[in-house]
Amino acid sequence: MLQSPDSGNRKRIIFHCDLISGFICLILAIFIPKSFFIYTIILINIALAIITSFRSPAYKAIFREIVYKEHINTVNSTLEIVKEIVQIAGPSLALLIANFFGNRIALVLDAVSFFVSGLLIKKLTILKKLTILTTQPNKKHKKNTLFQIREGFQYILTNSQIMMIIIFSSIVNFIIAGYNLILPFSTYAFSGTTLKAYAVFLTAESVGGLIGASVSTFLKREPTTNRLILFITLCGASLIFVQQLFQLSHSIILVATLIVLFNLFLSIFNIQFMTFIQIKTDINYIGRVFGIIFSVAILFMPFGTFFFQRIFDLKNPYNYLILGLSLVVISLFTFGINFLFALKKKN
Repeated sequence: MLQSPDSGNRKRIIFHCDLISGFICLILAIFIPKSFFIYTIILINIALAIITSFRSPAYKAIFREIVYKEHINTVNSTLEIVKEIVQIAGPSLALLIANFFGNRIALVLDAVSFFVSGLLIKKLTILKKLTILTTQPNKKHKKNTLFQIREGFQYILTNSQIMMIIIFSSIVNFIIAGYNLILPFSTYAFSGTTLKAYAVFLTAESVGGLIGASVSTFLKREPTTNRLILFITLCGASLIFVQQLFQLSHSIILVATLIVLFNLFLSIFNIQFMTFIQIKTDINYIGRVFGIIFSVAILFMPFGTFFFQRIFDLKNPYNYLILGLSLVVISLFTFGINFLFALKKKN
């Protein structure tokens, strides 16, 4: 049975999640008839998404047990670089494997990758020195999951810095859902050019994400609330000028530089945000805090998509201006609240 990331051994949770995911892919590859293949893949994706909801908080939480605080940002940045490279090269490689060897072999390889991941996680060594640097989770008194989730919320509510940045991140996710919604319609929004805007913007996103992750490795100081707000302000500023630049230049390549900047700052924010939570959160609550963060993100993104679908003409290029201004306004508002909190603390 899967446990809360703070109630059980985090290594065990991740190992079991990888093991179950591997067996799901293996069963699909070997036993499912070809006629039901497509429908089964949909069900499997749902199952894997549920498993990921347990794995992701445990995976992020375990960093405090295997990585020293001063190295967490570097590790997060390196993982993001690898993720961006995989996102660029992965689909092409998967397509080649499926074309040459078939879908079943591709699924077997997926299963093997899950098994290898699980075994590597099991071999991870928890740094013994961290038992001196941090207080390890108390596992003597087991509590039910609902009670632990309530404790997680109570912990967030009593830590203004963490609560503020989680709320800020949730609102940012809501706005980013609008950006993700309008992006596929960018070819219609920026028409009359030889290049397809959507294809160029997708490439720009990958380039921006890769550069952002690389830049983040050089940020050695611990992330602060104001710095996180600054990155989102720069994200918003990048989007504000998308329509204006297109009107002036009528060049998709020039407009794509703003998309590169947007994703560059967003990538840095995401990495620094994870580092912020991993460093600032008490290790006894870190799994539950990440669980709440991922749960809120899952809720906010679809709600944001539905909201912007209702209010936007998806082919209108001024949508980028609206989303950019929204990010800047929410950033300035959060900065003001953080400033007031800082003043209150001093007094």
